[in-house]
This record gives sequence, structure tokens and C-alpha cells, in this order.
Amino acid sequence: MMFRTKLIPAVALALATIPAVAGAACVDAIPTGFVCRGNDVLVHEASGTAFPKQLAGFTRFYEQPIDLTGHDVTIAYGRDLKGTAIVARVALIHIEAMTPKEHYLGMKSLIGQYFGALKFSDLKPSGEGPFDPPGMKPGSGYQGRFSAVADGVPYELSLSTVSFGYWSARLTAAYPTDGAATTRASILELARKLERTGPAKAAKK
Repeated sequence: MMFRTKLIPAVALALATIPAVAGAACVDAIPTGFVCRGNDVLVHEASGTAFPKQLAGFTRFYEQPIDLTGHDVTIAYGRDLKGTAIVARVALIHIEAMTPKEHYLGMKSLIGQYFGALKFSDLKPSGEGPFDPPGMKPGSGYQGRFSAVADGVPYELSLSTVSFGYWSARLTAAYPTDGAATTRASILELARKLERTGPAKAAKK
């Protein structure tokens, strides 16, 4: 197969109410399309992808189906870094006959709307182009970065799309420009660990 200023209010609240210890229970009402494995892992039934509550220093704080059956889903992870919020949002979906670039181009105009209470101004593209995720064939990914301002703080936003065959993944992330390289590395580590668990190829419905 995805941040430093005042904590985004919605994210801060979510992170504050999540136990820091391992072994926390799955959410009381498991969203459509997921099953609970062990104490704290939500598994997306259609793809087999596992989403632990705690992973690579991040905490899962949001999980919802995109469609009524839970075939396509969205999951968000966050972490607190010296009093600031880092957010990475993953959408796992099936799209017929669409390349990663087409997927990216179809979603880039919405990049500033993915992060709830965090509102951006002066949103501008910084660059975009194909990338090859490790271990995957050339042309499997497309990525763009954007500059923006939130509460007077310069931010970088990113949108990455990856094709796994039947499944496509979309990772959106927002983080302050200060320390962006370190933050990007932490998000990449999160994405790599998620990729190890899936997605598997599903039969068409």
C-alpha cells in the first residue's frame, strides 16, 4: 500500500480517549465489512487486510464502510508528536478499469476536504507523478503533494494511489511542513506494515 501544530480537535479527542496500552478491545459496534480478531485488530473481510489498533506508533481512531456492504472502506490512523497531530487516512476500494493516475486525478480536487476539523487555505499543488511501491510492478502508484496553511501554520498534504490489481488503495495525509521528511518516513512505515497483511485478491461480486 497514507503533521505538527495544535492538535486537530477531532483527532485530539479521539486519541485522548483511546487506551495507550496494548490489548485494548475492538470497538463496541464493529463497522459493516469488518470482523474483530484478538483484542484489538479489525480485519476487512473482503480483502483480508488487518488494521491493528496500534501500529508503527500510530493509533487507529476511525473506521467506516464506504458502501452499504462494507466491501470498500476507510480507516484513519493518528499519532501525537510533541503536542501536534499526524493523520493518515486509507481508503481501500475496488475500481473497474482505472489506472492509479486516473484514480489520483479524479480525487485531487478533494484533497483539502479529507481531514475533518483541519481547514486549509492557500492550497496549491507542489508536484505529482508516478512512483513504484517497493516490490510492485512499475506504474502501480501515482502521488502528488500540495502546500497549504492551517491556523497560520504551513502544511504539506499528500495524495497517493496504488493499484494492487483487484484492489486500489488511496492514502491521504496532512502534516506541517516543519519536519515533513521525518513525518513522511513514519507514514511510509505505517503503509508498509499494513500492506504486509493484505489486500488479497477478491472474487468479483
